[in-house]
Parts: sequence; C-alpha cells; structure tokens
Amino acid sequence: MVFTNEKIVKKERKYFKELDATNANQIIEKLEELIEMPIKSENDIIKLVEKITELSDIVDEEMGRRYINMTRFADRKEYADKFNDYFANVVSKVKPFLFKFEKKLYESPFSKSLPDEYSHMMKIISNNIEMFREENIPLQVEERKLSSRYGAIYGSITVRFKGEEKTLQQLVPYLKSPDRDEREEAWRKRYEGILKYKDEFNRIFDELKEIRIKQARNAGFNNYRDYIHKLKGRFEYSVEDIYSFHESVEKKVMPFFKERMEKRARKLGIDVVKPWDRYVDVDGKTLMPFETIDEFVDKAIKILGNVKKEFGIRLEKMKNTKLLDLENRKGKAPGGYNYPLPETGAPFIFMNATGNSSDVRTLLHESGHAMHTFETVNIPNLYYRPKRMEIAELASMSMELLTLHYWNEYYQDSEDFRKAMIEELENAVLFLPWCMTVDAFQQWIYTNPEHTAEERAEYFGKLMDRFSQGIDWTDLEKEKKYRWLFQLHIFQAPFYYIEYGIAQLGALSIYKNYLENPERTIENYIRFLKTGNKVPIDKVYEIAGIKLDFSETHIGEIVDFVREKVEELEK
Repeated sequence: MVFTNEKIVKKERKYFKELDATNANQIIEKLEELIEMPIKSENDIIKLVEKITELSDIVDEEMGRRYINMTRFADRKEYADKFNDYFANVVSKVKPFLFKFEKKLYESPFSKSLPDEYSHMMKIISNNIEMFREENIPLQVEERKLSSRYGAIYGSITVRFKGEEKTLQQLVPYLKSPDRDEREEAWRKRYEGILKYKDEFNRIFDELKEIRIKQARNAGFNNYRDYIHKLKGRFEYSVEDIYSFHESVEKKVMPFFKERMEKRARKLGIDVVKPWDRYVDVDGKTLMPFETIDEFVDKAIKILGNVKKEFGIRLEKMKNTKLLDLENRKGKAPGGYNYPLPETGAPFIFMNATGNSSDVRTLLHESGHAMHTFETVNIPNLYYRPKRMEIAELASMSMELLTLHYWNEYYQDSEDFRKAMIEELENAVLFLPWCMTVDAFQQWIYTNPEHTAEERAEYFGKLMDRFSQGIDWTDLEKEKKYRWLFQLHIFQAPFYYIEYGIAQLGALSIYKNYLENPERTIENYIRFLKTGNKVPIDKVYEIAGIKLDFSETHIGEIVDFVREKVEELEK
C-alpha cells in the first residue's frame, strides 16, 4: 500500500534564520541577547521560552545528525571525533548560558503569576537550576567520549561462524534455530566475541563510574544513584518505590517466568532450558517475517496505517526522506533508537535488523517513538517535549501492542501469526525480570562504588540467580556474570532502564483497554502523544487512560491478564 510519495518538509526558523549551528560564538551571542532582554510581563517569559526552544532545536539538530553518523559508521573514527568535538566545543559551552537564562526566568516576579499550564515548566526549571554545576560540564564531555568508545568496539566485534565472519548481531537469528547444537554454537560465539574485550570494557566502565561519581559529589550528593534520580526529575516516585518494584516483579512475575520455562522445556523435549533455548520456537519453526528491508518497511507502513492512517503516512515519508537505517552490518553501533530532529520536523530511526521476529517488534517500537516525535516536535516549549523516558517508552511499547492484531502482514500463515502474538505478549511480561536485573545492578554499582571488576561480575551473577530462575546456567558461570556487557544502557545511558519497566506495565494496561474498547483507547493514546511532558507523569498516564502503578497488586493483575491471553492463543 502506498500512502504518499511525499518527503518530510523541513521547518522554517522564526527567530534565528541565519544562525550557524556549528558556531559556538554565534549561539552564545544570541543566548546573551536573550539573557539581557527585559521581562515586563508574563507574556515576555512565554516569548523567551519560544525563542530559547528554537535556539535549542538548532543545536539539537546538529548534534543529532552527528550522533546518527557516529552510530551508523561506528568503525570510522572521524564521525566519533565530529560528534565529540561538537559536544565539547558547542553543546558544553552553551550550558552555562542556558543556566543563566533559566535563572533569569525563575527569578522574575512574573514567573509566579504565569498561567497554570506553565507551573510544571517552572518546576522543571527549578530542578535544573538546583542540579546545575559548571564544573560537571568537562566531566560530561569526557563521559560522552568514553561511552561512545563502547559502541565503537561493540560494533566492530566479529567472530567466525560456519566459515563466515559475523557481527554479534548477525548471530542473533541463529539463537532461534531449531537445531539445538547450532543455536548453542551461535550463543557461545557471541560470548566468545564479547569476552575477548572483557578487560577493555571493564576499564572503560571503571572510568565512566569515576567520572559519574565526581559529578554527583560536585552537586553535593553522597552517591551517583541519588544524584541521577534527582537529575532526571523523577518527582512522582522515589528510590524506595523502585526497590518495591524489584520485589513486586520477583513475587509476581518470577512464578510466571518459571511456568513458561517449564512449559518450554516440555515442548522442546529437554530436561532444562539453557540460555540458548530461551528464544527458539517450541514447535521447531523459525519465524521469518521478511526477506528484504524494503518489504520490512512497507509492511510496517501498512500496519501503522491500520491503526491510524496518518501513522502509516508518516513512516512512509521517513522512508522517502531517507530517515531510516535499519539493516545490521559490520561497523554499525549496537541497538536501536528513534532520534528526534527538531529542525527537520521528524525523527531518524536506527536499528540492526537481521530478518528475525524481534526486528518487527523493534521497528514498531521505534515507530511509536516516531509518532510521538511527530505529535510534539512543534510544541514551542522545549520543557514540554517528551524527554522523560517514562513517557517516551510508553509511546513506543504501547505501539507494539496496538499494532499486534495487524502483524499478519508479516505472518500470513495463521499459525505463524498466532505464534508471533504469543511471543510478543509473553516477552512483554518476561522482559520485566531483565529490566529489574539491569536497574538493581546499577543501584548496587553506584551505592558500592569501591567494588572491583570481579566483585561487580559476582554481584551481577547473583542478580541473574534472582531474576532468571527457570533458566539453567550450570557450567556457564563466567558467561552468566558477564551477561551485562551486552547491555549498552549501562555504559551509555546510566539508570535509563527502569523506565522501560514502568512503561511496559503501562503499555500492557493500554492493550487491556484496547481489547475492551479499541476506538476509545486509540483516541486516548493520541491525546497522550500530543500531551508530551506538559504535566507530571502520573497525569500523563491518566490521559492515556491508565495509572502510574508498579505495586505488587497491579503487577499481579497484569500477569494474570497476559497469562489468560497467552493460554487462549495456545488453545
């Protein structure tokens, strides 16, 4: 289905038409002009925010373009150098002036009489002022350089498999092979590749840890965990709430996890599920949803269009504008993302597709982010763009489930379609223990900062014992302890992971609503997308028709709902 041959039309600047995004002096000059402008009314504040938003968009667009190139070509040092240079010589130099600008707004007597719709903005600004430390800027520059080094190394790792050179990502489809020996070999080869760089990755992480701890101490915090919680503006829940979340998942999800692994073992005719048995189809058939990247994208366009025609049109425009880089190749950074380009007025989607069923989930997930970008990129207030990840990930994870009943575009055989639906629903819940593992690991790392690399690995092994019950890691102690090296968030986006768990619960609640009332649920979802970050997160979730809740009771209800749906599909 072709919705349009149109391309994305780039937005026009309103205030800074001739500004050079690469010239730090020009940008600082404009910032100083904004700082000097008198504030004589509430409307002056609103106008200043609109201007700083456009200025921020100019910088964000340039940084985004450089980040995209760095990850697309992670094996080419010049792209990392260009990104790091921009961050060091433009973005970091601008930060002190943004602080002065925010201080000017906050201290203006007119900020106290702004309309109610700006109260959340002022709370965000207040938190930004409280957390800003100029001495942290060079540390953040160094942190960026180090974390990008992880991606460059990971993307360059290859191993010999079946006589061919393969990236770690290219081995993933073999983990679904019906031949148990083949998938075990692929699994072991992935660890062979990552463990070859174990010591280097540990050195990088130890340096990152020290840099992050220094930032926390500069801001007056005893540990980096508490610092980052405050820096992220998590006003709506506490660190103690997160620990309760871990416990709720252990009590309510782990029994379901063990049930599913025991059932998997029975169907596969094996005594226990080993790590390489985790994702293979239990009936011995590998789901192959597409053969070419064009087919992959075109089917996603049609699926999104079935949810809402405009969604399909937008993804097709992104394709026409070359805002997609989807296939895996050597030298490409790991992972996937949707990067908003505010001056373009659209995002860029990056991923590492290798032709397996998880690619479908990833593209539709990133498309959820993309639709969020389209709905909010023109909000003339940078504070109300959806930068909080609990909001952003709700958009993406919900899109996976809202599109689920249209996945027969990829799986035209009804049995394959049924299996894909089971896999999606099961994995939506079984992801939660891994999410808790990653978060609990970081909680421990930064509240026990004097640990050694070996102690770090030992603690991760204990968390795996806690949150992967049902999978047998006997004689795989080293691999179990270093499983964390595959998780790029730990290196590149510290503490950006618990949001996935919060959003996953929200997405499953939205899907439950969808089965009861599809039309109203889609309407609520679109209202939620348009809201961005205009209100606190608990209110954003209410707009989506759900609640911000990771209690034991709520998680138990979600697990029971999914168990029922999976059992229906299995019958």
